Amino acid sequence: MVSSGFGRCIPSQHRKYIIQPRSTVPAAHLTLSRGGGGRIQADPEDCANVYHIWALGVVAVIGGQFYGWNESYETGFLPFFLAQLMMGVAYVVYIACISEVGGKVPGGSYGLARAVLGFYPGFLLGCLEILEYTSFSSVSILFVANYITDYFMWHSNYQPIMWFLFYAVFITLLESKGKYVWCFMLIFVVLCLLPAILYVFGSLPFVNLSSNGALMDLNTNTTIWATGNLDSAFFSLLPSTTVAYGGIESLTVVTGFVKEPAYSVPKGTVAAVWTLFVSNMALVLVAAALPPGLEATATDEYFLDRGLGLGLGFSPDLSQWLMLPAQMGMAFGFFIPYARLTQAMAESNLLPAFLHIQGQETTKRAMIVASAFGYFLCVVSFYSPKFQATLQNISIVAASICYATQTYGFVLLRTTYKIDTTGYKSPFGLLGAYYVWFVSFLLFLSIAGGFQGDDGIAIISTFVFVAVMTAYYRFGCQDRQTVSDEEYASIFKFSVMRFNKQRAQKRSRASAARSAVRSAVLSTRIPSLKRILSGHSQRIAIQQ
Repeated sequence: MVSSGFGRCIPSQHRKYIIQPRSTVPAAHLTLSRGGGGRIQADPEDCANVYHIWALGVVAVIGGQFYGWNESYETGFLPFFLAQLMMGVAYVVYIACISEVGGKVPGGSYGLARAVLGFYPGFLLGCLEILEYTSFSSVSILFVANYITDYFMWHSNYQPIMWFLFYAVFITLLESKGKYVWCFMLIFVVLCLLPAILYVFGSLPFVNLSSNGALMDLNTNTTIWATGNLDSAFFSLLPSTTVAYGGIESLTVVTGFVKEPAYSVPKGTVAAVWTLFVSNMALVLVAAALPPGLEATATDEYFLDRGLGLGLGFSPDLSQWLMLPAQMGMAFGFFIPYARLTQAMAESNLLPAFLHIQGQETTKRAMIVASAFGYFLCVVSFYSPKFQATLQNISIVAASICYATQTYGFVLLRTTYKIDTTGYKSPFGLLGAYYVWFVSFLLFLSIAGGFQGDDGIAIISTFVFVAVMTAYYRFGCQDRQTVSDEEYASIFKFSVMRFNKQRAQKRSRASAARSAVRSAVLSTRIPSLKRILSGHSQRIAIQQ
């Protein structure tokens, strides 16, 4: 987010440059943005630090841990627990990978894609991220509005008005001065963490996993820890394991208003994902271990009700209202990242000019435009319950593509470009990146393979979105896109490094070829030389 308190680059005049992209991107005439007046210095009080980045990450994501996923326990404790563990580890590794590269390329994941993968992949990745973040926000806003209208028994026709009010209030709040936003975020993160803390610690006296964590076979009176097959006990429940972490990577695009972003963003993002990992695994274990057993837990509409009722005597209504701040946090927590991303794409001249986003001093217009798209998703969901049921899966499909692509950028920086690491370095290395690829593929397959029973709506919607954005890029903005000074420097640096590596490889192959030829020549000459010397020795012996 950029507001009057945060500061940004002054809108600049453009000079023409010709950039020769890599072979994967069609050659095009691009414009290089030159900063005419430098960067406006923001008030240090309005800049975020490590704790603010951590708070934003937790606020934006943790609400997904509080409802819905417990239905996956229908197949038993082990399948869902192992799937949760696999996905949690994948997110921890993934965040470590993108945190390492985030400080090396201006613009976070969007800048990385533009500089390393190419202009078209960068555009497409930016579009998919906006789709992901606006979808996550829309899902949460729909949930909050639906819960409030049901609780107060209002007519559902009031929900569109409530969506509008939510968006208006959130935009007004998040576009205020930074020091107020971050103070609010630190307070709000406590409210978001409170349900998990109260639930886990309040439920501990009643936890008994061995007695309550297994399903019962009434015919044989035996305990069952896993049921189903690969379809029902793995692929069908895999998307539900992402709700605890989905969208945490959005922190990599908020570098523009952070103190020392190369340090604060990686540290804050890694701290946030570890907080979410610990919180989620604790909830998963405690929920499975509470009486009367897993069968009841799997059918609870709000599983927090049981633990908070047993441990602290909370009524179901109180328990549900307690988790509502976290749901609202999921709604507005993505506003900042998708506004920043929308503004960055507009500054690259990749969005229609009639939106008038480019050159704005704040991200207010960008936030309004992106939120309008989110409101559109709410409207479609309101009139199409089937679309609403798959909206979460649409965002997950977009996310899985982004995860694999961003991790590929990390692999390139570790292998092809071999950037020196001066800040945060992923402890998981390339092996961790390959693991993220594997899990991302399984996640994509769990939706694209038809395991969710949505008649392919999620995957078809995503591919239609990609096709429309590709056509727009080809005919609408490819020839007029621009790059900033920082992006140009990154592109130039990576191009030189790639050229040098290719030249070194050619020299190595040429040297190896020369060595092979030399060896072949010597191998043919040596036997002849041996015969000559042998014959010469025999003649000397005869003469003697």
